[in-house]
Amino acid sequence: MNLATRLSQWHSRYKAWQRDWHYHIIAPSGGAQHHCHCCEVDYSGNFCPECGQRAGNRHLDWSSVRKGIMEVWGVGNRSLPRTLWQLIWRPGYLIADYISGRRQVSFPPVKMLVIVALVAMLALMFFDIYEADTVEQTTETVTETNTTRAQYMSLLDSIFDWASKHYDWTALILLSFYILPVYVVFREAPRCGRHTLAEGFFIQVFMATQLLIYLILTGLVVFLFPDISDNAFLLFFSVLVLLVHLRNYRQLFGYKVWGTLWRYVVTATVAFMLLVFALNAMYIGYMLCVQRWENIWDVMLHRALPSLAVTVVLLWISARINRRTSTHIG
Repeated sequence: MNLATRLSQWHSRYKAWQRDWHYHIIAPSGGAQHHCHCCEVDYSGNFCPECGQRAGNRHLDWSSVRKGIMEVWGVGNRSLPRTLWQLIWRPGYLIADYISGRRQVSFPPVKMLVIVALVAMLALMFFDIYEADTVEQTTETVTETNTTRAQYMSLLDSIFDWASKHYDWTALILLSFYILPVYVVFREAPRCGRHTLAEGFFIQVFMATQLLIYLILTGLVVFLFPDISDNAFLLFFSVLVLLVHLRNYRQLFGYKVWGTLWRYVVTATVAFMLLVFALNAMYIGYMLCVQRWENIWDVMLHRALPSLAVTVVLLWISARINRRTSTHIG
């Protein structure tokens, strides 16, 4: 058997592993009978139907010690390392499993995001990627003339300073702008098409966790190769996120490469427009609170409303294309 044949067989097994969720569920009990020492009930299966206690020996062993220590960190059930492994190698299929009702294949996603964000914060502090230059920027902003632009930049500095200390909320807030466009643009997808907005939230929770994982890995690369410039780091990370997201959406929704690509471009554009609208809305609210009325209408007419108009037009066009495509296929 030559090398090309072996690689082809390995690739086929890898693809089957990605798609088949049966590899990730709890092993069947085989109908074995058990006695629950908690509620004194005889039953068959892996868990007691009355109290939910897992089947097993009533005596504690060293595996019980290991599980007890792991549960202190909230990783005792539904293995966190296994979920993170799947989130790297089969992310779209893992998310599809979760939102389709197979909850036991994954560690709780929100809890996972918080844990990974904590690890990311500690890792990036250790790698010392970000230099403390926010204080100098803030000082320069304060010494400027008290203009509308200076206040706007001061508000942005405050937002960036908060974001640099809360990786989990920052990743989730940024990706939350994808919830609405993903819901509309991928509405007629072959797989997980008519998901709800709540399911869209969990989709972005998984992707925010994945984003932090790759941020840690990218930070490790920068730590090992300190000569890499900040611009090269941002470019590399941006390209990595783009490729990872394309793979995520292709696995999750089942479109081909081109169908996934143009829908993702529309989704990212709409998400950016929503972010622009949100920032300008925050700025308008801030100016109203401090009772500075100048340039409010200018910001609303030239920044906020155009971004909202672009969002509506792109979502309407993509919805029409998806509806026509699904009707044609049907």
